[in-house]
Formats: sequence, C-alpha cells, structure tokens
Amino acid sequence: MAFKEWIYSFKRTARVIIDASLFGISLAISYKLRLEHDISLTTQSWYWSYQLPFVISFVVFLRTASLFLFQIYSKMWRYTEIGEIAELTKPIVFSSIILSIPRILGLSAQDHIFVVPVSVIIIDSSLSLIFLSIARLLRKWQITYRTYRKRQKTSKTKTKKRTLLIGAGQAALELARKVIQHPELDIEIVCALDDAQRKQNIKIINDLRVVGLISEIKNKVKEHDIEQIIIAIPSLPPKELREIIELCHSTNLETKIIPGVDQLADGKVTVEQLRKVSLEDLLGREPVDLSIPEVANFINNKTVLITGAGGSIGSELTKQLVKSFSPKNVYILGRGENSIFQLIQELKCITGVKFTPIICDIRNYKSLYQQILKASPDVVFHAAAHKHVPLMEDHPVEAYENNVIGTKNIAEIAGILNIQTFVNISTDKAVNPQSILGFTKRLAELVVNSLAVKYSKTRYISVRFGNVIGSRGSVIPIWEMQLKNNLPVTVTDKNAYRYFMTLTESAQLVIKAGATGKSSEIMVLDMGSEVNIHELAKDFIRLAGYDLDQIKINFTGLRPGEKLREELVGYYEGTNTTKYKKILVINSNNPASELITKAIERLDKTLNDIDDESFRKLLSEEVKKLNNIEKLAPAQVL
Repeated sequence: MAFKEWIYSFKRTARVIIDASLFGISLAISYKLRLEHDISLTTQSWYWSYQLPFVISFVVFLRTASLFLFQIYSKMWRYTEIGEIAELTKPIVFSSIILSIPRILGLSAQDHIFVVPVSVIIIDSSLSLIFLSIARLLRKWQITYRTYRKRQKTSKTKTKKRTLLIGAGQAALELARKVIQHPELDIEIVCALDDAQRKQNIKIINDLRVVGLISEIKNKVKEHDIEQIIIAIPSLPPKELREIIELCHSTNLETKIIPGVDQLADGKVTVEQLRKVSLEDLLGREPVDLSIPEVANFINNKTVLITGAGGSIGSELTKQLVKSFSPKNVYILGRGENSIFQLIQELKCITGVKFTPIICDIRNYKSLYQQILKASPDVVFHAAAHKHVPLMEDHPVEAYENNVIGTKNIAEIAGILNIQTFVNISTDKAVNPQSILGFTKRLAELVVNSLAVKYSKTRYISVRFGNVIGSRGSVIPIWEMQLKNNLPVTVTDKNAYRYFMTLTESAQLVIKAGATGKSSEIMVLDMGSEVNIHELAKDFIRLAGYDLDQIKINFTGLRPGEKLREELVGYYEGTNTTKYKKILVINSNNPASELITKAIERLDKTLNDIDDESFRKLLSEEVKKLNNIEKLAPAQVL
C-alpha cells in the first residue's frame, strides 16, 4: 500500500513539474515573440537579460499556485475531456489578471522590473493554455491507445456483428467512438443511415459513412451484409420512432436502441446504455415535463408518504420522487415486507434522500393512525390497492375492505392530521364499472371527494389512468412466461382495446397531477390512442425475436368483469382541459357526502352476514345508484 501511495505521490509531483516547466517555456517564447519586431537592441537586451530571469520564477509560481487554487490536480489527465480543458482557463485567466495589475495601475515595464508587458501576458496566457491542454491530451491518448491495443489483442478471436446505425447525429458519433475504444465488444459498425440530405455520403468518424436514407434500410442491410441494427436518435418523436422500428422489424434483424433524451442523465451515450427495442418504444409516449415550478415546490423539502410502495406504481413513484426532486424525507408504506425490502435495496443505490420503511395494513385504522402521526407527512400518495380483475371477482369482500375501507382510513387520517395533500391513485376500471375492482375504485373516488368537503385544510385529489406496461398486473409478464415455457400467447379477444402508458410516465404524471390539482378534483391522464391487444401481442412476439408463424395466439374470451373497451370518462362525467399537457379534470356533480356515508354503512353491516355473490350484487347496486344520482345533473363536456 505504501508503495502505491509513493507512486501516486510521484506521479502527482511529476504533473506539477511538467506544468511548471511548460509555464516557463511559454513565458520565454512569449518574450521572444514580443521582442522580435520594432524594439531596439538595447531594450531587447534589458528584457532578456534583466527582466525575464527576474519574473520567470514569480510567473511560474503564480500560475502553478492558481492550478492548485482551482483544484485542477483533483482530476486525472487520462480522463481529460472538453470540460477539463475549459476548466484550465480559470486559473490562467486569474493569474493573468494578477500579472496585469501593475500595468492597470499605470506602471511602466522599463521603469519597474516586476511589470510584465501586457502583450507578453496575452501571448503567455494563450500558449500556457495550449501547452497544458496538449500535455493532458497526449497523456489521455497514450492511455487510450495502450488500452485499445490490449483489448484488440484479446478480441482477435471474437466474431463481431456487422451493425447498421440509424442516425448520424451527435449520439451516433459518441456511440461509434465508444465502440472503437472497446474492440472487445461484439459490434462492428459498418455504415449509417440518416434522412438528412446534407449528411448523405459524409463520414461520421474514421471510415464510418452515411450510405443512404432510413427508408432504404432493407436494401442496405442486404448490400452491406448487416447482422444487427442500432437506432441512435434519442430525440426522435414517438410517431417517427415507431415507423423506424417497424422498418427495422421488416428486416428480421435484432434491433437495439439508445435511451431517449429524458433517460440520458448526463447527455452522453455509452455502450452499456444500449438495449433492445421494447413495447414502451412502440407505444409512442412522449416524455413528461416535470420542470414546472409547481411540481418542485410540491415535493422539495417536504415529507412524503407513499402507500403501496412495494407495488409497481408505488415503487416507481418513489424512485421518480427521489431521482427528480429533493424531498426532506420519504416514508414507504406497504403490507408485504419482501417488496418493501427490495425497494429499500434499490433506493440505497440511487439516492441520498432519507427514507423510512413502514410495514402496516391500511385496513388497521389504529396502527395506521399511529404510523402517520409519527411520520407527519406533508404529502400522501395512496397507491395501495388490490387491482387484479379476475381475482377480485372471486374475493369481493377483500377487494372492498382494502380498496374502499383502506382508502377511507388513510384519507380520513390525512384530514384529521391536516396533511397538506392527499393523492388517490385510481383506474379507468372505475369508469362505468362492471367489475368488483371497478366498483371498489369508483367508490373510493367518491369517498375521497366526500372527505374533501369535511376536511377543507387538506387538498384531496384522485388521479385516474389506464393500464401500465411493465407493471405486475399487466399482460406483458404473462406473455413472457408463456414464451419462456413454449406456450401459445393468450389474448382475451381479437377486438379488445386498452389504454396503455409506461410505468415511468404514469408515476411522473401522478406527481404532476398532484402538484397542480385542486381539492375534490378527479384528474384524468391523457392516455393517447387505444391499443388493440391482438396487435400488441404480435408486436411483443416480434420483439422477442420470433416470427408470427412460429408462435400461436390463442383467444381466451373476456374474463369476468372485463370489457372489450375501457373508458377514461363516464357517461355521467365530462372533462375540462388544464394548462398542463396530458392532464384533464373530470367535470362531474358528486353525490352528497351523507349519501356516500350511508352507502358505506350499509355495505359494512353486511360484510359478515352475506355470501360473496350477495355482497357483489349489493356493492354493484350501491355504486350504480350513486353514479345515477350524478347522472341527474350531467356536467357539460368541454
């Protein structure tokens, strides 16, 4: 260890000596350039023989000390980039200003030996920056070349995939550069395609050339014997991305993609960020803008509680909160300790925000009250819910107790404790409900709105959206399991349609809606166009690397409680647009609070006295009755 420390100390000292020497050389050259013309021999002799030997030690010391002052030696030369070169200008400009002070005060160079001519300072500053930059870049080139040669030797026996790049912009250039630096990878970028006419037949880097338009992909794949395609346009609009993906699929080649600009944290592309094209890419969903001041003010320096934090939506919501904002504390509440434990491990890797786990059942009012009182949150995101339609059909009482009574418990406690904001996460199944899940979630919406009247100091908001691709309740994990086990892919109905959004987008929109909504509002997230489940299944099969004639698709028929088409707005509702993209507000007349309370009381009384079928019927009647009351005074659809 001592030897390694000595080596490090030696290298650091060597770097300082090199910089100091370069400063000395730069100053000498600067005097030479300054004294070559229009100065008498006597004056030249004075500068060379008298002033330069006197000031060179001072200038070298001043400039070297400035490098330490601006912490230039905290960065290794081998990692030098444009940013590091720019950082060098700070100490050089700073030391140059100090050297210029005597001239600014009007002192003459020939009358005072320590006064350096302004022209010498300017030339010296430029040369110093150039010399220091070259020294660092040479070191980086040396390390890079040595590493390249080493990797090239180990990769000679490895067969590389001939790869076609889609795009010829900055992202494609960075990716190509990374591939060149890592010859051990199984990637050989042969050519690129781009729709910009000005880029046709130009070289991106080395011999990598743009050979045509993206629409020519089939011909170019055959012409250049391509084995793999990489889409390298992170700023591509969703509609155009889908068109390009479909063109790539027509070649039957493996297609990869770099993340979109919203996922590139540092704006740079790395080989590790390459991934296969996913269903999320095919959905064509635009990234959500969370930069509005209302969202930052809503979360930053606030204590936040997320219920159901171990679930798909709850965990993604938690991750988005700690990634994008700076909450004071985050409480993650869940009933299952395994999912909460898993979330804790993930959070430890991505955030320095303080977070506290809570294991609690939201149906246990007393325990829930004590936990929330202790946490004292400013904002509550309520994501805890049973959500699987067929399972809830078989367990209506369980669905009611968790989705309605659990929601009532936590929403009521929020009001009693004067919590600033309560956000209830609802679903499109609550619109014109036909399933137990839909009935319970619709009743939960009404309960939350009734409490908004009772507890005016708390802002109550419900957010409603459709299916989330990648969540545990989505169809994607089922299809993955079926393909893994060589089973047919199952689809309920050829004419079934659903609204879909990505997991990340759903979490971001919930945060945005919670920040901007008013109390008692039900907010609807713009889900875009409906997606045919049959077509989605075919896309999934192609993305998995299969031909459609290899995998059978079985139609199972709608399950109990399912619809052919989901809705986001009920027949008894209308919508108002908001100033925020993708967020609408339900415009409806809620039943009086006492009617909702009486409905809950009637359902509670029968919990232990009737069978599941009778309870299912009673729940359906109560919710439909409340919805029909709304229908008596329909809202205008704007």
